[in-house]
Amino acid sequence: MSAFKMLLIFALAAAVYAANSSSLTYAPTIVSCPEKQQWIRPAGELSTVEAQWLYGHKRVVLDAFSAYLERLDLEDFDVCNYTKALKECNYEHVPTIGFGISGGGAASAFTGAGGLRALDARISGTTNQRVGGLLQSISYISGLSGGGWPTVGFASYDFLNADEIIDQWKPELNRFTATNDTEYAITTTSIFGELAEKYEAGFNITAADFFGRAWGYEFTPPPRGGLNLTWSGITNMPSFKNFTMPLPIVELCVLEPGDIEYFGLELPSPHTTFWEATPFEFGNWDGPTPGFIPTEYMGTPFNNGSPTSPEVCVQNFDRPSFLMGAAAAAFNAWYIGDKSNNTLAAFPKRSETADSSLQSHNHSVFKRFFSIPLDVLEGLITVFQQNFDLDLASIAYNSIPNPFAGMAAKPGQAPPPTNLSTVDPAESGQALPLWPQIQPARRMNLLMAWDDDEDAVQLNWNNGTNLYNTYLAANASGLPFPIVPPPTTFINRNYTAHPVFFGCNTSLTTTGDERSPIVLYIANAPYSAYTNYSAAAQAVSREEVREIFVNSLNLMTQGNGTLSADWVTCLGCAAIERSLSKVGMRRTNQCDACFKNHCWDGVEDDSPTGVVDLPLALDPGLSFAVWNLTHPFVSE
Repeated sequence: MSAFKMLLIFALAAAVYAANSSSLTYAPTIVSCPEKQQWIRPAGELSTVEAQWLYGHKRVVLDAFSAYLERLDLEDFDVCNYTKALKECNYEHVPTIGFGISGGGAASAFTGAGGLRALDARISGTTNQRVGGLLQSISYISGLSGGGWPTVGFASYDFLNADEIIDQWKPELNRFTATNDTEYAITTTSIFGELAEKYEAGFNITAADFFGRAWGYEFTPPPRGGLNLTWSGITNMPSFKNFTMPLPIVELCVLEPGDIEYFGLELPSPHTTFWEATPFEFGNWDGPTPGFIPTEYMGTPFNNGSPTSPEVCVQNFDRPSFLMGAAAAAFNAWYIGDKSNNTLAAFPKRSETADSSLQSHNHSVFKRFFSIPLDVLEGLITVFQQNFDLDLASIAYNSIPNPFAGMAAKPGQAPPPTNLSTVDPAESGQALPLWPQIQPARRMNLLMAWDDDEDAVQLNWNNGTNLYNTYLAANASGLPFPIVPPPTTFINRNYTAHPVFFGCNTSLTTTGDERSPIVLYIANAPYSAYTNYSAAAQAVSREEVREIFVNSLNLMTQGNGTLSADWVTCLGCAAIERSLSKVGMRRTNQCDACFKNHCWDGVEDDSPTGVVDLPLALDPGLSFAVWNLTHPFVSE
């Protein structure tokens, strides 16, 4: 019996209201609203608090970044003079570097954590392989769906290193089959008891709350699955206050009028509005009502820019587990997929320009995503119906009170609803959480995109569709981004098997200048282990995690340089590239040469492709069948 099948015990539960002897509760708190509070901040620039934090962060990380560059032994490049120039410009041009982890359930959660680990100077061996220290130079980390779990998890644990945090996450435990309550897993009946606390306090609850609470017992610290924490409270973490933690961003996707509907449930369009939640603010940059509110007051009912009552402000709505559930709220897609026999809502990477010939001869450019069996979903619906009198439409989407309710929308747009219905952003076709980081206000220089959404069907590798779709959306919206070719080019030019840069040449960007960041596309691929395991896996052994982490390190270092001698140097070249002209320096011949090897040159290859079937890069002759005889492989 699969782990998800065990969820059918929901339907057998006669009562879900477990007694709570703890003072901690999942219910948000009603407080009086503060006076002289700016509630709605217009979008366009960074908030004052984020700008101040970013300045402090750059002052701190410059030393780590300089040490990282020194280890690269760059030719004809004076790191000391470069660092001095950055200080003389008051740290303004210290490179802004970001890392985004795609959707992809447990697969992206653990391989993405492995990607972060590979860049962490605190991990033994990473500085010798000359990639360690880049994590200490990163300003932003974003995640959605499964990628949101490590994004939230690392921040909730005060930015422990990956080896330390795995001991806390205890990934070998299945959070959906617990038979008794412990610090790290509770029964499904107890999870519903926690939801009842929120429901009885007058707040909406949905399937996203359920899954978020289960994940909370894995990715956030005890007690009670992180109920002693809030997302806004991350700003009080020691590593955040001393600027050594990157700013974490969780990306959400909001349903809007006109979205397509199947079986009574909606799916977002490729043109949907993406919202974000940082520890500072919650809001969006470019929706019908763009703007931000303090994350601390997420969940507060608003009307026309202010709380509906000065006595009713909400706190503790922004639990880290809630945001994990919100970022992975895929119940609607699972249900539609099941009802249509997986012909609809299978998380397709809906390329707006992919032609019919591509679809006909190569199904691998479209996403096959795991789903939960229909009887399990219907069992979950039954429990919500019997215990909370909530129907399918009430629980299928995550629910957040809309801070822009009652405000005027942009011309031609529908009035903002009272509540936001959010879903997994991967449903829109963009499973990489890059939208928050490419906003002009954040002035991104290098953005590393970790992709493990498994959109190459049959064998669960990747094909570049997520990055291509983000390019299409960014170009249509006038946002700075590299030009990215269609998935066929990724497959035919082997970009799914090794990292590749886009935008090194500014002529291959949407802006044609240095306002567009360089994007490093890193698709999970087999180097020392076959890591194309199911996104639906609910338990991962320590041995499996160890295999994943070593594989991610080998990917990020190209086998410690054995597969590409100039790769590690080129990563450093990309990190400094956008800052050079600002401090009066030029690209070196060494960097120019490595960019020719590792940057997309603008040439597309649209010839027919086959199944993305990747061998072990470090042992190409070792097939999966033989490898699997002596190595672990995660199954559902």
